[in-house]
Amino acid sequence: MSVIPTLDGRRLYRTYPPTANEAFDVIVVGSGMGGMSCAAALSRLGRRVLVLEQHYLPGGYTHMFGRKGFQWDVGVHALGELHEGGQVAKMLAWLAEEEVPMVSLGDPYDRFRFPDGLEIDFPPSQEALIETLHARFPDQGAALDRYFALSRGIARMATVHFGLRSMPRWLERAGTGLLGLVSRDWFSATVEDLLDEAGVEGDLRSVLTAQWGYHGSLPGEASAVIQCLINAHFARGAWYPVGGAKSLATALLGTVVRHGGEVLCRADVSQILVEGGRARGVVMADGTELRAGAVICAAGAHTAVKRLVPESLRDSDWGRAILEVSPSPSYLCLNLGFEGDISAGGASSANLWLFNTWKREQEAWDPRTESEPHILYVSFPSLKDSLHEPGESLRHTGEAVTFVPWDLFEPWAGSTHGDRDAGYLALKKNITDKLLTQLRCAIPEVMQHLVLSELSTPLTAEHFVRATRGAIYGLDASTSRFSCPALRSRTPLPDFYMTGVDVMTTGVAGALISGLLTAAVLDKRAYLPCL
Repeated sequence: MSVIPTLDGRRLYRTYPPTANEAFDVIVVGSGMGGMSCAAALSRLGRRVLVLEQHYLPGGYTHMFGRKGFQWDVGVHALGELHEGGQVAKMLAWLAEEEVPMVSLGDPYDRFRFPDGLEIDFPPSQEALIETLHARFPDQGAALDRYFALSRGIARMATVHFGLRSMPRWLERAGTGLLGLVSRDWFSATVEDLLDEAGVEGDLRSVLTAQWGYHGSLPGEASAVIQCLINAHFARGAWYPVGGAKSLATALLGTVVRHGGEVLCRADVSQILVEGGRARGVVMADGTELRAGAVICAAGAHTAVKRLVPESLRDSDWGRAILEVSPSPSYLCLNLGFEGDISAGGASSANLWLFNTWKREQEAWDPRTESEPHILYVSFPSLKDSLHEPGESLRHTGEAVTFVPWDLFEPWAGSTHGDRDAGYLALKKNITDKLLTQLRCAIPEVMQHLVLSELSTPLTAEHFVRATRGAIYGLDASTSRFSCPALRSRTPLPDFYMTGVDVMTTGVAGALISGLLTAAVLDKRAYLPCL
């Protein structure tokens, strides 16, 4: 099975430059989930869209790669709200013009191992989860009920809030003012504040926030809203794309191509083309000008400010406000290849979270001083995909992800991918050895089948998807991020817009919805799939 997204047996993209000087209505810079969603929506609504991607494959964190017969996804591990009638399922089907096949991760979808031997599985039902937690923490039943009641209300409020952020500023302010009359400003409250409000105590606080790895910000820093959105997103369990993460690129970019649009890879944009005070296209790294009536940046808010917009806008209040928001944590991923029956050893389609501490104040693992990460996320994508063919040797894949400090890799920030010095290679080997030691201790029956391992670092993410400091989720999910007035679809430069996780919220679903909301700025009909 190929990692390349195709339509009717042909690649959905071509390599830059374009073959002719064609006319496009909209140019989308970046082909991550937000860019693909926005491009697909506008294509469905009659715009001719050009998608430009600097990588040699489209898809951003939805792309896949292969080594020695194994294939891994890059950033798609679990998607929620894909049950029959689920909001994300409906939006995705509209964007793709047909249902996108998904497979459930089953029961449980997430498994947590805490210190002192405590193991808790998250079932694909919030009601069942509440029952499980009531049984484990019988003295906190009232606090649990308050917590989930608050969480559901906050998630509903946030949905309205994000819709308002795609509207004209005056309407956003009016709507936000009305929301303030009926709800506390939970965007400015932390997850710890939410737990305090509900009266949750002790180890239960760590259990309820154990999925913080899905947004990457510590409970004491993350906005309460992001935790509530995670709760709502996985209230009916989790799913995975049939055929792997590239199926999302296939589905959305297929819509763009079918409607006369085009996707170009190895297409490096250097700046926005501005004429008469409006965005009128882009200037490529080779100096070529590509023109369109509107330009949408789906390459990240920091990239938009640092690389694309005019210097006057970069130094404006708008630009400075965006650059003041920190990126989400840097991350690394140990890609694993197995030969043998890993299911018999305990591997499953469920994601496994390994915690070695109850503390909630440490974000990154520093291998210079610590033997193992305090949080390690382990996933087996080949066991999630119903189309995976393990063959006679029972080939399967795994991934182990954790957060690391950027300064660990900063000395090599200016180096060339694939040509880094011995110090970098020694660091990678040290990290790999420590992760393998931890995994062999945690899941020995699985690890006995290991035949291949390859580590990707924050520099890998910076190179392939231009993630600032190798950030895993764009900008962080802190209270300062959600209170930043500049993070919205509209920008001060007319006909230049932003989309993706930075202007809404983290994750594949957040980017997908953001793409629709940005498309709605250009054509209000794009709001309809969101209702």
